[in-house]
Amino acid sequence: MKVCPGCNCELQDDSTCRCCGFSAKRIDGFQAFAPNFAAGNSNYPTSSHEMLFQVENNCFWFSERNKLIDWAMKKYFPNAESVLEIGCGTGYVLNGLFSTHPEIKYTGADIYTCGLKFAAERVPQANFIQMDARHIPFQNEFDIIGAFDMVEHIEEDQQVFDQIFKAVRYSGGVIITVPQHPWLWSTTDDYACHKRRYTRAELREKVAKSGFEVVKMVSFMSLLLPFIIILRARYLFCSMEPIEKIVMTELKVHPVLNYVFRFICKIELQMIRWGFSFIAGGSLLCIAKKRWNHVEQQNHNSFQ
Repeated sequence: MKVCPGCNCELQDDSTCRCCGFSAKRIDGFQAFAPNFAAGNSNYPTSSHEMLFQVENNCFWFSERNKLIDWAMKKYFPNAESVLEIGCGTGYVLNGLFSTHPEIKYTGADIYTCGLKFAAERVPQANFIQMDARHIPFQNEFDIIGAFDMVEHIEEDQQVFDQIFKAVRYSGGVIITVPQHPWLWSTTDDYACHKRRYTRAELREKVAKSGFEVVKMVSFMSLLLPFIIILRARYLFCSMEPIEKIVMTELKVHPVLNYVFRFICKIELQMIRWGFSFIAGGSLLCIAKKRWNHVEQQNHNSFQ
């Protein structure tokens, strides 16, 4: 069900609200539920979309993360029929999921319409909307909601998790990836406007507080952690270099190193498939489900 991002009342077919008068606008061809933020805000640099669109296909990190997300979806949500990705950016993840699960209905959401333009070009079969993740205009709508390296950009991350819980269907769930370990903080995090890097305990606590049951939490980019530490330590001696150059060092990997890192990540993914749970790594994967319990059923019946 589509709901008003302001008062949470059900929206009419034309995305207008009878309760408070809200009406979704059309910006750059996309239905906009948070039009004031469509052009930019302090949570993410809008200039990054074009840069990412150019490098994602050739950087091991993005392709190997996609394989991990695909594994998580197949294993924990094999019967999913609908997926919402919040913070979909240029659509790289959605494109990867569509290529392996074309039967699923996909919706991509981002706060910036400039990112949605790239995403719509990559996955024209998906539906795209502009919205603020702190006010998701859906209730009990999707089988899976994905948030892939997105919530660390938002100060009110607990509010985002609460909104995700509202928008996902019972028996459905969420797949989340975030940067791990506060001690890995670097210039790259500053440039990306990160608000935090997560610990396992922090992410688990916040996801559970929203009402989800965490069923899997595992670090990834774990076998590459020594290389990440070395790279981050190098930044201490490159403080005079332009920040854009430092960031591009991580994204434009030498072809030989890119091949080696990709191979290492394949080994790591196979280990995760076998049940090995890494506790440290550059990033963290969390899979959680929305369970239907007696209290929630009573509330649902009362709502009906």
